[in-house]
Amino acid sequence: MSNFDALTRPMPTAEARPHLIVLYPQTSFRQIPLMRGKSVIGRGTEADIRLEDEMISRKHSEISWDGTKITLRDLDSTNGTFVDGVALTTHPKMVFPENRLQIGKMVLKIDFKEPSDEAFDREFFEAATTDPLTKAPNRRTFIDRSVGELASARRKNQYVHVVLCQVDHFKKLCEDWGNSTGDMVLKSLSQIFTRNKRESDLFARYSNEEFILMLPEMAKADAIKSAERLRSAVESYKFSFNDKPVTATVSLGVASSKGREIPTLDAMVSKASQCLYYAKEQGQSQIVHSDMLQKA
Repeated sequence: MSNFDALTRPMPTAEARPHLIVLYPQTSFRQIPLMRGKSVIGRGTEADIRLEDEMISRKHSEISWDGTKITLRDLDSTNGTFVDGVALTTHPKMVFPENRLQIGKMVLKIDFKEPSDEAFDREFFEAATTDPLTKAPNRRTFIDRSVGELASARRKNQYVHVVLCQVDHFKKLCEDWGNSTGDMVLKSLSQIFTRNKRESDLFARYSNEEFILMLPEMAKADAIKSAERLRSAVESYKFSFNDKPVTATVSLGVASSKGREIPTLDAMVSKASQCLYYAKEQGQSQIVHSDMLQKA
């Protein structure tokens, strides 16, 4: 038995058909049934599975389903094919439902569906990827999308920045004004951040009163300016509940890294969290960048 065969894992029953699911962008959501044999993924008309993305080559990668296992390989594409952030070669690699695939700017996964389930419910998909209160992407969606952005920044030797934002004194705000007011503030913040970020920036509600952004392809100075723009937009916003003005601000921690020095997402979030801690130590509505920690 070869090492390749030894890696074979049991797949779902034969009745379940594999599908390639487009997770991001949400507006491009598709579930594409995989046929037995080899299928070319690409942007060109000759591709078996066409994905519209300017970063995808005409013949970008090849996915194969033999009834037992699914493999993916790169077809010497311009921008590469990634599985959980690791670049593929022309040698086939087995992929599983827990993997996240990055082709161009698109994030995809494999899913197995019974014939009766093939009419996938878009509402269910949106519920699984969106925070129900703020309608921002949820933490899981952010993690899935960030894998490709980090890999791209390493490959292109570019900066990437993680910005962690937290509502100042949120517990006291809820105690003084009630949980409904707290919910209003969080929903308003989601709208403010969405309006003030670039389309290419990743954004999500990360925890209760925390939001997170990833800013790719941006210089360090510009990332700090972007964080300041967010801070200022929140500070100047007129929050109100039941026609009564409510004061709410945010503090932000910014972690930056470049090229091969870019660590895991967990490590970048940890550094941004340290920055956020120091920002809140300085008072409310503050920004601390990771460079400031190194100088301290």
